[in-house]
Amino acid sequence: MSYDGPPGPSPRDDRDPVAILMGAMRAALALIDDVEALRLENRQLREALEGRALIERAKGMLMARRGCDEATAFEILVGLSRKQRRKVRAVAADFTDDRGFQPLM
Repeated sequence: MSYDGPPGPSPRDDRDPVAILMGAMRAALALIDDVEALRLENRQLREALEGRALIERAKGMLMARRGCDEATAFEILVGLSRKQRRKVRAVAADFTDDRGFQPLM
């Protein structure tokens, strides 16, 4: 691999202000895309973490209420999720909001 100099505009671009501006605009747009992708990833990770916390809390509530183990509590949540055609996170949220201790299944 050969070294062609520092990244950025080529010497030819130094004579063409339009080419310099276009290159700068392309770089800025690429950075904006990168920032937006990072924001999306950050939001998705936060939602996943919040969802996991809700599910863990709901499992704990089920374990205390039903006297079951963690795996069984999760199976209950998954079963309700399937039956109600809702995400496990949404079913878990019902439990943490005191709506989940109505008769189960």
